[in-house]
Amino acid sequence: MEVIDVSGQQCPDPLKTVASALANAPAGARYRIVTDDYVCYMMLRRLMALNDVKILEAEEGGPYVLVVEK
Repeated sequence: MEVIDVSGQQCPDPLKTVASALANAPAGARYRIVTDDYVCYMMLRRLMALNDVKILEAEEGGPYVLVVEK
């Protein structure tokens, strides 16, 4: 599982980074996405929903983590 750590970045940069990785990923690819910004975390969740990417795990403790499968 590849880790995409966008901690310390402000939106929309993390969204662009994650969207680019997902666009180039084969079906079934899994990613662990880490951010330290709650608003970015919520935007990433929305990005997953809009692109039919499954969220397998979500941690909201800080850092915020999403484990997703394309």
